[in-house]
Amino acid sequence: MLNKKIKYLSITLMLTMLMASQIFTGAMISHAATQGNYSIQKVNPENGEIKENASYYDLKMAPGETKTIEAKILNKSSEEITVKDQVFSAFTNANGQIDYTKQAEQYDKSLKIKMSDIAKVKASDINAKVPPTGETTVSVDITVPQDAQTGVILGSWHFEKEDQVDNEGKKEGVTINSKYAYALAIKITVDKEIEKPSLNLLDVSVGEVNYRKAFLAELQNDMPAITGKMTIEAKVTAKGKFDTLYENKLEGLTFAPNSNYKFPVFLGTDQFKAGEYTYRIKATTDDPKWSSKTWEWNKDFTVLPDEAKKGNSQAINDPRPEKVPTWVYFAIGGLILLVLLLILLLLILKKRRKKKEVEEK
Repeated sequence: MLNKKIKYLSITLMLTMLMASQIFTGAMISHAATQGNYSIQKVNPENGEIKENASYYDLKMAPGETKTIEAKILNKSSEEITVKDQVFSAFTNANGQIDYTKQAEQYDKSLKIKMSDIAKVKASDINAKVPPTGETTVSVDITVPQDAQTGVILGSWHFEKEDQVDNEGKKEGVTINSKYAYALAIKITVDKEIEKPSLNLLDVSVGEVNYRKAFLAELQNDMPAITGKMTIEAKVTAKGKFDTLYENKLEGLTFAPNSNYKFPVFLGTDQFKAGEYTYRIKATTDDPKWSSKTWEWNKDFTVLPDEAKKGNSQAINDPRPEKVPTWVYFAIGGLILLVLLLILLLLILKKRRKKKEVEEK
């Protein structure tokens, strides 16, 4: 039986609001988002924001400055609930989008100040108790370090009610449990936005994305800035040649500040093969914060036999053997029957021969 699959439902802004903001494309919630039997409501800071009445916390701060933000947890049920809230640092996920719903397994080495390090939920609010059909206000204290560089620090305030069990049912051996969680995005602009973006190609490797074999180019946004409206196109060739073996193009990507992303060029149903290759990649950003910017790289790399074997073993998208036609089974069955008849005939003939030899004596 398959393992239980947990679905975390993050509440997002309406598409039109996302497009209008030109800031976030990750998970955000509106001023009062509701799901399940509780909801989260942002409380607008008294000391103002860069964008008034934004659906996220849009704070401008200076090095050494401290601010407090608040949110309300509203309980619609007739029983007391406990909601765990914590602060996450945003990162770029495997889909090339900003992720606000969890901590990354590993952050880019260029990220010196994480939101989770400078924004702390008040101790008594970490596991907030909310009375029946009532509400509770919780708060986060944010202190920007003195050595913070100019630019953006990005993260979220994440809420999840404890003891959630919501079995939607079973289908084909899979039990689906839905857990409702909320993520209020927090954007801190230290002094001002940076003037231009930066993108680096760190490495090329072989691996898998959702169990699909791919050549992976690790791209790094090493600046404290959200870099959106990214278009990336790439192809893999044999080293020293220009005939395309595999290619991929993705549009509408958004990189979190000081983060990295592994851009995939998929092999489809082909197998990794040991050899020397060249990864040719072009990335363009049309983010309105700055003039259009394009980067291009050609990087040679080698796939070792062990790497190819490991990559092929981890994939599940390889072609399956075609279904054997029914007539083949009949043919095999007929052949086996024929062999058995021949063996039986030989045994009968052998027995008769022996009987005849005995009679002649």
